Amino acid sequence: MAITYTTQKHAEWNGFKANGGSITFEIDGTDISHDAAFENLPSLKSRLKSGFEIPPTSLIETAELQALILVHGTQWDDILRRIYLAGGKVVYRQLGNGKYEATCTVPEG
Repeated sequence: MAITYTTQKHAEWNGFKANGGSITFEIDGTDISHDAAFENLPSLKSRLKSGFEIPPTSLIETAELQALILVHGTQWDDILRRIYLAGGKVVYRQLGNGKYEATCTVPEG
């Protein structure tokens, strides 16, 4: 995992958790999928640079999966858990350096 997470980003994240809105992270493709095989999926390959979403399974709403994420998940897994449980979404876009921009949006309120 290689999420770019600075002190400034931490403060931005805290504000985002409290108020919603939008926040962007720079992550590795292996944060999206352990082997980045998604990059070759026909349904995504043409949208890597323009943007795509991979919504979670409805199991994200179960207490069992939430507990597994908290105990065994990565920092990025926990961010995704928070975003989707708050009714938000994450749109990924491949950057020129091979990493991904992950724009997380949650309704403000």
